[in-house]
Amino acid sequence: IKKRLCNHDYNVTPSCGLISAVDIYHRNKLIFTKTKETETKSSWFQCSPFRIDLLDPKDVVPTEIPHPKEDSMCTALIDDITLSWILIDQASKRVVNLSSHRPVSVQRHWLTSDVQIRFASVVAGGNQATTLVQCGIVMNCGRSDGGEMQIRELSMKVEDMDGKHLNGKDSLVILQRTMEGKRGNGLRREKEARNRYRKFEEMKRARRERKLRILISKMNVKT
Repeated sequence: IKKRLCNHDYNVTPSCGLISAVDIYHRNKLIFTKTKETETKSSWFQCSPFRIDLLDPKDVVPTEIPHPKEDSMCTALIDDITLSWILIDQASKRVVNLSSHRPVSVQRHWLTSDVQIRFASVVAGGNQATTLVQCGIVMNCGRSDGGEMQIRELSMKVEDMDGKHLNGKDSLVILQRTMEGKRGNGLRREKEARNRYRKFEEMKRARRERKLRILISKMNVKT
């Protein structure tokens, strides 16, 4: 079966579903583990923005990790927390770990003090805005009454260089192609993932600025 994505043809195996197997560790101690199945055949999945949520809106995962009181404390989380997000295609039986293993960024919200921990893999996409896409994994953490971090959101999306979230159909094509490729392991994978994430963000910013300059130029011509 062939599907078209961004003016390119790719051979795609029909998928009956994806399985996410996720583990989170803090200093080599398991703090969260979950397996979730996502159906991929419905029109809702195909047409809606691709997103896998590991937690329901009311779910809260308690931890013993002290909530960072200042930005400088967030840096330590980059070395202390590791995440594995293994995605399994039930039809092809192919497997890929879409996590950068360690965070590519940790940010603390200036108003709410919530902490956003991001893991990411930048992979090949299609054409123009999807030359590269980012499989972004976000873990949002609040603060408990006792001062510890609570995991309140854990999700994955696929984003192009325009910041647009791809739908399920296009994301599935890219994910299946990623499963067919080879990925590094260990420390090499961590460094490579972080470097690719930085370059992706730089390219995204440059693309946004270029579009803004073109828009301003067109407005000046009209006036």
